[in-house]
Amino acid sequence: MKTYSFCENCHAGPFSKWHIRPLTDKGKKLGGGADTLALCGKKVHWDKGVEFSFHHLEKNCCKKCRDKIVEIA
Repeated sequence: MKTYSFCENCHAGPFSKWHIRPLTDKGKKLGGGADTLALCGKKVHWDKGVEFSFHHLEKNCCKKCRDKIVEIA
């Protein structure tokens, strides 16, 4: 079963929506170096240090990533 993380790209600001990416066996990349694309297809650069939860999915997530994770689940 894949695990996922909320993540951001280098253009993210305080009000930017987060993305979701599948994690590899290397785990989260909190300091940069994300090694997969977001579910919406965007290149992301680091993971957020927050729990993957429904609250964040609804409040903070990119709509395309949210729709994709719902489709997968």
